[in-house]
Amino acid sequence: MGMKIVIIGGGSYGWTPTLAGDLFLTPTLAGSRLCLVDINRQAAEDMKRYCELMAQKLQANWTIAVEELDDALRGADVVCVSISTGGLTAMHHDYHIPEQYAIYHTVGDTVGPGGISRTLRNVPVFVGIAQKMERYCPRAWLIHVTNPLSQLTRAVAKTSTIKTAGLCHNYAGTVAMLADYWGVPYADIDAVSVGVNHYTWLKDITVKGQPAALSLQSYVDYFRKKNGELITGTTDDILNEHLAPGRNMEYYFNFVLYEKLGCFPVGSSNHVAENLPYYCNDEAVQRKYHIRRKGVFPRRQNLMDERKAEIARVLHGEAALPDLHSSREGFSQICHSLYTGMPTRAIVTMPNQGQITNLPQGTAVETWASVSGGGIHPESSGAVPDAVSGSVLTIVNEQELSIDAALSGDRKLVYQAMHVSPQVHNKEIVEEMADALIAANQSYLPQFV
Repeated sequence: MGMKIVIIGGGSYGWTPTLAGDLFLTPTLAGSRLCLVDINRQAAEDMKRYCELMAQKLQANWTIAVEELDDALRGADVVCVSISTGGLTAMHHDYHIPEQYAIYHTVGDTVGPGGISRTLRNVPVFVGIAQKMERYCPRAWLIHVTNPLSQLTRAVAKTSTIKTAGLCHNYAGTVAMLADYWGVPYADIDAVSVGVNHYTWLKDITVKGQPAALSLQSYVDYFRKKNGELITGTTDDILNEHLAPGRNMEYYFNFVLYEKLGCFPVGSSNHVAENLPYYCNDEAVQRKYHIRRKGVFPRRQNLMDERKAEIARVLHGEAALPDLHSSREGFSQICHSLYTGMPTRAIVTMPNQGQITNLPQGTAVETWASVSGGGIHPESSGAVPDAVSGSVLTIVNEQELSIDAALSGDRKLVYQAMHVSPQVHNKEIVEEMADALIAANQSYLPQFV
């Protein structure tokens, strides 16, 4: 019989081929139905055709449809959300308005003025989806890959009865890098992961069951051997020259922090640096630690354009469908375990029920979880290390204020979130900058008048 799985944002040329391909590669899900929902109907239709080609190539027994949201949600088992309210146009404001106040984002989708602005846009949409799920599929899981991951997970849990979890690939990417660094299979590495999305820390890292040894110098040596000449000048003026993967030492800063603090941050340097803004608000410091300003622009638009063109060539019969391989996104494996009851583990963002002992109850935290037919259950992971617990708690406070602001439309809470944010070093400009961001995004912020 299979499952009914819905992807909201199903017209994504980046996410949908990956998520759907993983599902089609999972034999236990044969006979399932995939429903694509998108405000861009043509993009969803394109993805339907592309998914049908993937399923045909894999001889996977799936039914694929494009549906309106209400129809898609009826009887759904799992709802995956991959959206960006306002898209890259809105993100342009998230970057450039803060820059007028000497605040320089390296990613801008989770913390700081850009993350707060994105929270204000996305929270009402997610709450609306959860409310519809309560009506049409109250027992379904909402499993999403949308940023800001922590804030959206928390908003759904805070306002609805819908079971929810957020998925991020940063843990998998970090462990894949460490596996290559040590020259071992991915599965040989284990660690406890504690924190909040895009500011999570690895502790108790082991390789083949033995405590791991890491050093900054060994990483530099590894990178030079793997990639050749170092590229260090990767700020705005020459960014386009160095967009190719592997040209920038994306984990150099992680090793620096490990040597200073004794735990290893998850995710690329750009994500980590925004939580410690000394490292991203000065160009000389950025160069020293191999951190790229505007890590999303123009790279994300370029990748989107390239992916859209590749898919168009396949759909027009001008190119063959590429070989399909499982990713490490985790979504399909969770669906497999929820459906079959066969247990697995995944890194998830869920409300804190005690899995992290020194962060507030209810706030969205990122840890390991066990998955089975009974649901997704976070694993007890202990405390965030003392060396970073204070900064993590500050980020939690910023996120909680921004969630409440998004839910209420209260500008004072936006000002408070901006004031708490470590990235806003000049507290005198908080209200002016916040008002400018709200004005730029007004069409996506019906809660603010």
